[in-house]
Amino acid sequence: MAEKKNTTPKKTRKKKKNVIFVLMIVPAIFIVSLFFVFRLGPVISHFRVNTSIVEFGTLETIVQVEAVVAREETQYSLPQTGRINWNVASGEKVAKQQKIADIIVSESDQSMLMEIEMINMRIQTMEAGEEMESFSENATHQLNNRIDHLVSDLSHNVQMNQYELAFKNRYVLEETVQQLKTIQASQNLPEMSIEELKRRKQTIQQEIQSHSNEIRAEESGTYSFGSDDLEKSLSVESLDQEVVVDLFSRNPSDIKRIQENDEYYRIIRQHNWKLIARVPEEYLLFYEVDMRAQIRDIYQQRVIRGIVKDVIESEEGYFVVFKLNQPLEGWHDQRFLEVELIPRKFEGLKVPASALVEKNGVEGVYRVDLNGYAVFMPIEEIGRAYEMVVVKEGRIELSISTRGNDQEDEVQMVDTLRRYDQIVVNPENIQEGQRVR
Repeated sequence: MAEKKNTTPKKTRKKKKNVIFVLMIVPAIFIVSLFFVFRLGPVISHFRVNTSIVEFGTLETIVQVEAVVAREETQYSLPQTGRINWNVASGEKVAKQQKIADIIVSESDQSMLMEIEMINMRIQTMEAGEEMESFSENATHQLNNRIDHLVSDLSHNVQMNQYELAFKNRYVLEETVQQLKTIQASQNLPEMSIEELKRRKQTIQQEIQSHSNEIRAEESGTYSFGSDDLEKSLSVESLDQEVVVDLFSRNPSDIKRIQENDEYYRIIRQHNWKLIARVPEEYLLFYEVDMRAQIRDIYQQRVIRGIVKDVIESEEGYFVVFKLNQPLEGWHDQRFLEVELIPRKFEGLKVPASALVEKNGVEGVYRVDLNGYAVFMPIEEIGRAYEMVVVKEGRIELSISTRGNDQEDEVQMVDTLRRYDQIVVNPENIQEGQRVR
């Protein structure tokens, strides 16, 4: 009978080799993995790090409001007969006893005024050395284009219930048509020298003055057309608070419609005026009496400064009264103005609020140094709004805690951010000292 071969030693040796192989491979894989984690970790993190360049700028808190205008003005009625030819435009300053309009009673008055305009045009053209024919063609073309635009605007104003704008555009349209007639008629003037034209103009003016009425300003100030019968209630010296609150409870378009009244004109006596705005309660701490305020014209983007004179509290809300001495667009002929209040305004380096971190009780950001590493930089906050923070530039004072409870913190001057520094805006993805680029 054949003997059985003993295979046990061979199997044992093979198993030992497998164990040795595993014991060698697993540590090697672990070491290689650690190598890639430590070496490639910063590189991988780099793709998750967002940075931004620090720039100097202004940060404002803005509240857009509709405000009521109060002026110191006098209302004057217009004559019921005759056509009025105004010599001044709304918003123009006038002196006491200055002639502001001619009252045209007859057609002859109107024709003489037109002839004066034609003579003025001819004199200006001759003094400029221009050809009258070529000037007339260009002017006629421009005026026709302007008339087309005004007609379109007027139609749009009526459709949108913009009655105040429609009234203004109608007045401008009438003046433009009159200018076009003057230019067309000026071509029929006889050939005359400049001296002859001036003598003819003087003769016509004397003739008009002999049998025509006129309107002269009874006081100096700013001329404006129309009236809403609120001049006495909404004046600078005596402001009726009940009227103010009532106006804010009504539809502004109803007030604007009253302004179309063309039976009156006004002289605004002072350049000082008031603006009353309904302000949200959370902003009242910025508008206490005698505090300075900034207001922006939303159309011209121009900022004017004023002083808070009063705060009116009622069931309709809180109303802040501003005293101003600089004009805003439409202040002389509108009762309601849309403006922007600027309760807070900060200037400095602007950084996103998300970039802020805290280290040992000190607020700061991670700045990327020249070698690409994230370095903690303390900051001094000036103000914040709309997810942005304004911080001081250059060196700041920093309190350094000292050992011992009986010793005060030491104050040191330390470097902080400067404009054009690069900072990390999502610091939660990095650690201090980590390379980010």
